[in-house]
Amino acid sequence: MRSLQTSVLACSLLFSATAAAIDYTYEYEEEKPEMAPIPQLRSFEDVARTARSEGTPILVEFSTPWCGYCEALEEQVLKPLIVSGKYEGDIIIKKVEIDGYSDIRDFDGREYNSTQISQRYGVDFYPTLVFFDARGSEISERIIGITVMDYVSDYLDKAIEQAIKTNKAL
Repeated sequence: MRSLQTSVLACSLLFSATAAAIDYTYEYEEEKPEMAPIPQLRSFEDVARTARSEGTPILVEFSTPWCGYCEALEEQVLKPLIVSGKYEGDIIIKKVEIDGYSDIRDFDGREYNSTQISQRYGVDFYPTLVFFDARGSEISERIIGITVMDYVSDYLDKAIEQAIKTNKAL
């Protein structure tokens, strides 16, 4: 009996020493590459000038720094959309972060803080995606909030296609 206990103890010690040397790395979840942030909109006037020269509509994400849904929309939908290049050259994508401190030049050339900009465009729920032409007119249905993430991409694709179509007709 004593030799059985000694053998079990020896095996345990051998296994423990071997286990410590083995690297138990799990590769089930790949690390996601860091994607560039959505470009901040500082001037509707400047973006409108670019949109006019390129003949493209403008998609603006209104968000707040503390909004988890805004972050999810960016990480799971908007950033991958930009990285994919699917609408490159067809739409300008920008972000207005409502923090009450940032000044933003509106389409009329006047400065407003981000909260005033949000109020000017009737945005009071975040995230909200608004589609503009170069004159500042809305040209597609807004996307307000996130209901089911799986459907947001489809809604966004349809809204972008509508904005592009409407913008070309102007």
